[in-house]
Amino acid sequence: MIDNTTSNEEMSNLIKSFDHIAMTVKEFDKTIDWYVNNLGFSVKTKTENRERGTRMAFLEGGGFAMLEIFGFIDSNRPVQGPTLRAEETGIKHISFYVDDMNGMCERLKNVSVEFTAFTPQRVVFRDPNGILIELRIAPL
Repeated sequence: MIDNTTSNEEMSNLIKSFDHIAMTVKEFDKTIDWYVNNLGFSVKTKTENRERGTRMAFLEGGGFAMLEIFGFIDSNRPVQGPTLRAEETGIKHISFYVDDMNGMCERLKNVSVEFTAFTPQRVVFRDPNGILIELRIAPL
């Protein structure tokens, strides 16, 4: 139990690691292809729930970064469930560490990605759904 006597050190130990980021997207297959072909993610699982009208995939990058891609089979069909609405897409942004910033930037330029911010330590661009992606140089 956490109360007013819990120290900052105790509080900082509550969260051990990042698990995954879930994104609701408009174009399920296109989004998966983009993350696989442009950022090097691999598809770990891919499922479809016809009863609910939903599709879901887990993508893994670098052995640690996990994305849950969530989409709808038919965007015009009403979706069942209190937290599922087809018009809700996205998140604010996702940030990844990379070892080779120059190589990654060249790879993205080759597929016509436009950067919205660019410094030697950080670049920002949008995925096919308009979600901001940030790449940062991995700490040593």
